[in-house]
Amino acid sequence: MLLPRDSRTFRLAPGTERELEGVLFVGRTLVFLFLGSVAFAGLTIIIGLIHLARDLVSLIQYVDPASRLENALNLPPALAFDGIWFQFALYYFFVVVPAGILILLLWHFLVRNRPTPWKRPAALDASRVTAAVVLTAYNDEASIGSAVDEFKDRPQVREVIVVDNNSRDRTSEVAAAHGATVVRETQQGYGHACIAGMRYALRNTTDEVIVLCEGDMTFYGDDLAKFLPYMADVDMVVGTRNTRTLTRTGSQMDWFMAWGNLFLAIMIRLRYWDWSFLGRVQLTDVGCTYRAIRRESLARIIDRLTVGSHHFSPHMILVALREYSAVTEVPIKFRARVGESKGAGGSRRRAIGVGLTMVASIALH
Repeated sequence: MLLPRDSRTFRLAPGTERELEGVLFVGRTLVFLFLGSVAFAGLTIIIGLIHLARDLVSLIQYVDPASRLENALNLPPALAFDGIWFQFALYYFFVVVPAGILILLLWHFLVRNRPTPWKRPAALDASRVTAAVVLTAYNDEASIGSAVDEFKDRPQVREVIVVDNNSRDRTSEVAAAHGATVVRETQQGYGHACIAGMRYALRNTTDEVIVLCEGDMTFYGDDLAKFLPYMADVDMVVGTRNTRTLTRTGSQMDWFMAWGNLFLAIMIRLRYWDWSFLGRVQLTDVGCTYRAIRRESLARIIDRLTVGSHHFSPHMILVALREYSAVTEVPIKFRARVGESKGAGGSRRRAIGVGLTMVASIALH
């Protein structure tokens, strides 16, 4: 049972904390079992491939001893712990994982008749809803004007807010010339820009829905029409770029980004597990900026948003889920950006670093 949701000082009703701790315990256990399985499987495959290569080299040398292929290929010598490793792997997959799942299943059946604290949000007439749009921007002079225009053309949008995060070009001037309200955020970082823009929208607009997006033209303003109908039933709608038929040629959503985001989405589904629907939220993309959230729902979580860097997007989802917000996902179009990428899509090394930070934040949340 929840307290009324129209207060910024939202608190869980008495007794609900125990339910939350149970959800978090199950989710944390599943996440660590999942990560352990991936690690054991990956290292076992690598060790197995090394053994296979060594056996093939030995076979070739047996046929032609003068070939000296082992030295030519610089294969590592046999590892002393190989046999021990495979024993650990078998123990993990056939003892630890089944035992962990069995314990969680028993816990589920013991508590399944208790009232759940997850509740549907209050009714909202999506056909009459209005929205304030927050666009983050950093050196986006070439794209920000068109991005503002796309959202201002939507009939539900009453104001577009551009957050200039220390741009060194004319981003602010171009945004203002196209009718946007410009907010400057001096703390460098994507998360800082998002939080600053949403805080401004809470304090200075009255719209029922606040939309978060980027000013680099990777997203489409007309996709807003996909978000708003769901606002009648949920607190937050998150876009997914993991739909092949909606991804445009030249976008940053290649196999690496798609698989990486899906991997992280599986972790969040495990983190907030639901046995009936394979996760409290059915996610496929955690890094998508494009999202819409109810005003009262954002007011409830804004002070708990603390990540200022590139892993802000999954952080916001995790905070919303922990506050019992109802979250869903909608497929959106995704195109090549205008200008240089400043986020994870700019380089593989940066993407891996951001991804590992996201893994840690999800597992330890």
